[in-house]
Amino acid sequence: MEAFQIEMIKMKIFITGGTGFIGRYILDRLRNHDILLLVHEPEEFSSDNINRIYGNLGDINRWKSDVKKFQPEACLHMAWEGIPDYGPESSIRNLGYGIELIKMLGEIGCKKFVSTGSCWEYGSERGMLKEDDAVRPKNAFSAAKNCLHWIGKEIAEKNGMIFVWTRLFYVYGPGQRPGSLIPSIIDCIKKGKQPDIKNPGNRNDFVYVEDVADALRLIVEKADKSTIYNIGSGESTRVKKVAEIIAGIYGKDIDIGEQGDSDFSADISRINGLGWSPRTGLEQGISKMAKR
Repeated sequence: MEAFQIEMIKMKIFITGGTGFIGRYILDRLRNHDILLLVHEPEEFSSDNINRIYGNLGDINRWKSDVKKFQPEACLHMAWEGIPDYGPESSIRNLGYGIELIKMLGEIGCKKFVSTGSCWEYGSERGMLKEDDAVRPKNAFSAAKNCLHWIGKEIAEKNGMIFVWTRLFYVYGPGQRPGSLIPSIIDCIKKGKQPDIKNPGNRNDFVYVEDVADALRLIVEKADKSTIYNIGSGESTRVKKVAEIIAGIYGKDIDIGEQGDSDFSADISRINGLGWSPRTGLEQGISKMAKR
């Protein structure tokens, strides 16, 4: 599937989390821009538009002079160290890293900050979730993400920086962490095992990683005011259905239950207005994963 083709003035963009699951798809879509990428260790990239600085979010004093020298016009912040550790200590640590990053970018004159949050911030398991809905975080991770949103927004406003918060729903696709839901189901079924799914009756909003990358690219390039964008498919799908799609690809029979009662999805009308909509159906996306 081809990425969105957008004619856009070349930008200088600082990126954290660019070597992660979603980040690698983003880098491919930002080849027409000058990129400064924060990485933990040397990485191989085929594109010559990427400059690298080595370090962690926690040692900002070591590399902030390099960012200042680069003078980014925008920052895409996707890094969240320690995943899948969603506990209090990791969440508090990442919250602090994010706040210091936003402060630094404001001080050096960056004009736009885009960050990835989570649908878990809503705390609701029913209905179509809208960006203006009240948030009720249920764990340390979602609380920390929400705190970064609100504190970061205030810091950005004081520095005249556009602040865009995105809430990602259930992102899946090739390269996803093996312990995640869909890769773990694929692994079980490939091995002829019955997948052990806690709540197969739950309905989640699954959105393909390339579509998410297209959305983030569009936001970095075109968003011109501080706001929140949901990024999801706009539809909910039963986890059991996902397992059945995978079983069908491998010609296997599965027998799983119906328990589970959550049913929520993203209202994506706001980002539709920016010119984005998902292009990859669930069966198509899962097939791309299963064939790897």
